[in-house]
Amino acid sequence: MPALTIVDLVLFLGISQGLFLAISLRLIQDRNRSANRVLSLLLLIAVLMLFGRIVAFRVPEAWVWRFGVLIDTTIFLFGPFIYLYVRRLIFHEKPSFSLTWAHYVPAVLHLGYYFWTLRFSTSDFNERYFSGELNLLFFIVEAAGLLSFGYYWTKTSLLVKKYSVSEKTALSFYQSVRKYLGFLLATLALFIALWLVSFLSTHFLHYPFKYINYVTMWISTPLFIYAIGYFSLRQPAIFRVPYISKSASENDRLKPEAIQKLQKRLHYFMEEEHLYQRPDITLKALAEKLNTTPNNLSWLLNQVYQASFYEYINTHRIQAFLRKLNQNEHETHTLLALAMDVGFNSKSTFNRVFKSVTGTTPRNYLKTKSVA
Repeated sequence: MPALTIVDLVLFLGISQGLFLAISLRLIQDRNRSANRVLSLLLLIAVLMLFGRIVAFRVPEAWVWRFGVLIDTTIFLFGPFIYLYVRRLIFHEKPSFSLTWAHYVPAVLHLGYYFWTLRFSTSDFNERYFSGELNLLFFIVEAAGLLSFGYYWTKTSLLVKKYSVSEKTALSFYQSVRKYLGFLLATLALFIALWLVSFLSTHFLHYPFKYINYVTMWISTPLFIYAIGYFSLRQPAIFRVPYISKSASENDRLKPEAIQKLQKRLHYFMEEEHLYQRPDITLKALAEKLNTTPNNLSWLLNQVYQASFYEYINTHRIQAFLRKLNQNEHETHTLLALAMDVGFNSKSTFNRVFKSVTGTTPRNYLKTKSVA
């Protein structure tokens, strides 16, 4: 067996870190538990992939090539599990969302392909492998893996887009998870693009790249999953929003008397109780205060007030902020402190909402006010 190299040590370290992350995520009980279970499984698959690469290049025995074919099955599980992880992370569904059997068909077919290779003796398999007789099958497997990654990247992107819209419906603030999801999708897109370049150059241009190929993709993907794992250890609990289909959003229409009653209660909690001052107020929490359902409240805001939950709550916050300016509280407090007092949880969100409501920045507004 060849002597160990720095690359071998890095890969072994990756395997140990993957196991550590998988176990640690399972022990977290109160933060994104449903999503972390899927991520833990993804990490174990990543460990298996790295282990398969080490064995394939370090162990000279002929049976290793068969083991490599078996490990290739995991490539068809990454896409579905990434989609499952993201959906459980950002959407609240009861029971927890699970993939149907159809999502596992490519992995099962590849497993069947592996068992088909067992018909051949080890020497016969290696002869077919090195003679290029199996190249067509390898081409089909890699093409199918690439299509799988691309398909689930698209599904996950649409899911994140849906979340961006739903977040305004259910929350009065933006969460850091949006930047994280953007990083995740951008990195996956880069992997897919590089893999596509490698695939086309190898199989159609017959000019394979030295450092951009199927093997480097195999090593890079688990390392990327590890990065997600480390982030998840530090990620606070995420406010998940309801996953509402178009048909569901058409339900729960309110009668005029129900609308008037709900409006009165909403007015009381906004103007008398000042619930908008709670930075973490959500559609669900406000609906519970009003003794109604989130769907009813969302329908009321959209149809009667012509606003999303995010817009409705933050407009109240801006109005409260302007009242503080009119009372000259900015002379003894910073603008950010006043913004926090009325319920904003970040300077960027406050500035964005203030400009959307008033058409100018807080500083320019003050200048205009002082001139007047």
